[in-house]
Amino acid sequence: LSVLFYPFASAQSTAPSASVEGILLSPLNNEGNCSVLRMATMISHSTPNAVAPSPVLRSASRTNAVTAQLVTKNIRCRNPVARFGRRTCVNVQAAQATGQEVSLSERIENGMLKHVKKASVERVLESLHALASGEEFVKTWPEEGLQMANSYIRDLSAIPFHDSMEYKWAMQLEENAEAIQKEFLEALDTNKQVAVGGDKWSTAVREDALAYGPEWRTLVLQDRGQWDETNTALFPKTTKLVQKFNVPSSEVFFAVQSPNTGIKPHTDNTNFILTGHLGLIIPEGDCWIKVGNQTRNWEEGKTIIMDTSFMHETENNTESPRYVLIFRFWHPELTEVEKSALLYIFDCLDAPETAGIREAQKTFQKRLKKLKPPTRKGGFGGGGFGSR
Repeated sequence: LSVLFYPFASAQSTAPSASVEGILLSPLNNEGNCSVLRMATMISHSTPNAVAPSPVLRSASRTNAVTAQLVTKNIRCRNPVARFGRRTCVNVQAAQATGQEVSLSERIENGMLKHVKKASVERVLESLHALASGEEFVKTWPEEGLQMANSYIRDLSAIPFHDSMEYKWAMQLEENAEAIQKEFLEALDTNKQVAVGGDKWSTAVREDALAYGPEWRTLVLQDRGQWDETNTALFPKTTKLVQKFNVPSSEVFFAVQSPNTGIKPHTDNTNFILTGHLGLIIPEGDCWIKVGNQTRNWEEGKTIIMDTSFMHETENNTESPRYVLIFRFWHPELTEVEKSALLYIFDCLDAPETAGIREAQKTFQKRLKKLKPPTRKGGFGGGGFGSR
């Protein structure tokens, strides 16, 4: 099986193994056609054949023809425009089939444990093991609804909508929403590239279009933690505000949903990345987003924060376009060491050759040095510090 951070398609359900408490499942961007982390490259728009009342590990043998071809050819797939909340197609098990003594997942794990104690990244390793074996996490919560993730970290709060007031940066953005909205409107009116139909807007990739539709577009400011110099120059005030308030973003982008269109139910397949929307231009009428079993309406100048590993969908049944500013960011209950470990995995999947993994280890070590001093015995302890 290939390593899929965001696989789609369904399979026969199997009973969960007592030794595997969580599974790395990947999310489809709730509205995230952008990706800061190259965890996955294609959206998964599957609806399960059956809803499981409790967590279920499902085989990823359900992979589509493209993935199956990757496994057969023992190659990796990288979408030239990688999106977070998509699939990473890296063939781990095919490497084992070729007779290599150490699989890619083992090489990634061994490299990680050179720099941290196992206890500090236990949840991440569980996710990696599940990912390599092609398992999927599926659970129907009685009140919240269906959660599906191919990239899954156990013990994170599973809530369709989070309280924006618990996030200081979200409240600061709301206080400055008028300035962001004004800059955006001016760009729409005066810049042909930003105007409706302008070349600054990107459509969903081919598989995304299945759920998002041809009229859904994004204008990227930040992707994989890197700011786009050209696009941020068009929105300097917005960019400075996001940076000033220390928004913990990996992706930032504007998104437009055209009149009388919707996004079909899907999952972003990752539970450790959350999605936030700041309403900019919201038409009156039937315009909403549903996450799990809960439905909300956007409001201009207000933020909505959600976990898009829950099945979610949107509708804009009005005659006007809807514009929001979207943020993709780490779940606040991850520790800083876990975040660094996940980034290390993404870097390895980007370049799974020996040289690439060595480079990923160097980058991993640099990230860890910025956190807290190692213990006397070497490596980081089991603690961590997530923040909002």
